[in-house]
Amino acid sequence: PNITLMIAGMAIEGIWLGVLPLTVGLFRDTLTPERAATGNGLVVGVAALASALGLILAGPITSALGYRSLFLLAVAGVAAAALLAWFTVPSTPRAAGGRVDWAGGLLLGGGVALVMLGLTAVSSWGWTSPATLALFAAAALTLGPWAVVELRVADPLVDLRLLAGRTPAGVTAMGVLLGFASFGLVVALPMMLAAPAGTGYGQGADTLWIGIYMFPMGVAGTVIAPLVGPMTRLLGRRAVLVLGSVLVCGGTGGLALWHSAAWQVMAAVTVIGLGASIGLTAGLNAVAADVPGERAAGVSGVVFVAKSIGGTFGAQFGAMVLASGAVAGVPTEQSFVETYLLSAALGLLAVAAAFVIPATVRKTQAGPAVSALATKPSARPGESL
Repeated sequence: PNITLMIAGMAIEGIWLGVLPLTVGLFRDTLTPERAATGNGLVVGVAALASALGLILAGPITSALGYRSLFLLAVAGVAAAALLAWFTVPSTPRAAGGRVDWAGGLLLGGGVALVMLGLTAVSSWGWTSPATLALFAAAALTLGPWAVVELRVADPLVDLRLLAGRTPAGVTAMGVLLGFASFGLVVALPMMLAAPAGTGYGQGADTLWIGIYMFPMGVAGTVIAPLVGPMTRLLGRRAVLVLGSVLVCGGTGGLALWHSAAWQVMAAVTVIGLGASIGLTAGLNAVAADVPGERAAGVSGVVFVAKSIGGTFGAQFGAMVLASGAVAGVPTEQSFVETYLLSAALGLLAVAAAFVIPATVRKTQAGPAVSALATKPSARPGESL
């Protein structure tokens, strides 16, 4: 009924993002390294397919049943998933220890919220307005104390010393860069597809057809993600990480050169979908292999947050590039080309970040605990994680 309730609802919805890094830790604790890598790929692949299906189905469902039906269907789906998890997901072999870092959580959440709010408001207020600068200054004053807290508490929410290691730092940097690079796909491509065909570059697509154009991205991500584990064993993980970034770079670069026909757009988003799924899955696998078991989920969560922040930066930056090249309020073809080329350049930077990550797995203090599960057959359904 109003924007305030919608924002509050979306904030609560955001809690579900914790499920994805939690699965990394759960797989790490209960599966062999090879099966854990495949599990990470399945989670990333299914998420990619679900997103692609959502783009296609949202329009027809809204037209037939109204927009509220989308939320009601989501409620039903989440309820079914909760029951499935309660009765099928095993408990982890290690009990949780230590204290919750409430201070670190509040400071990090507040600082990130201020950064995201500032980035969102830039398009209306401008980069140099007092309100924008005040938000960024408040974010700095919040995140600075957060770093101090994290370095001093015994059980930090984010272990900054661990995060400074080559694998966590490299994967986090890749997350920021690939999230940033996605603005060419998330912001520019739907606008270009929706532009009238008379512009010479648009397709005149409605919401349904935009989803159809982008559907191959989800299909490609679904197919390739579970194969990242075997690819890593065959090629080495650095090669796979580099391959993911190169494909993102090549796909967005291809859009800059070829975008006049439908098949060209669909081929490019397919390549991007392959690269994004390979990069994210391989990055999560690297974190799970190199980071101590009790920190794997936390570091994976940082990667997802970094990707989200990079995507927000990219969305604002892409909007500015398109606006600067607009004529009578309509972006020119050249402005779209420049947007895709910038995305490709960021993909190249992600390739450089991939080389920071060690080429071989580093031994950690906590390996997969398959034997622990074998000695605990009486674990009850729904037992605490």
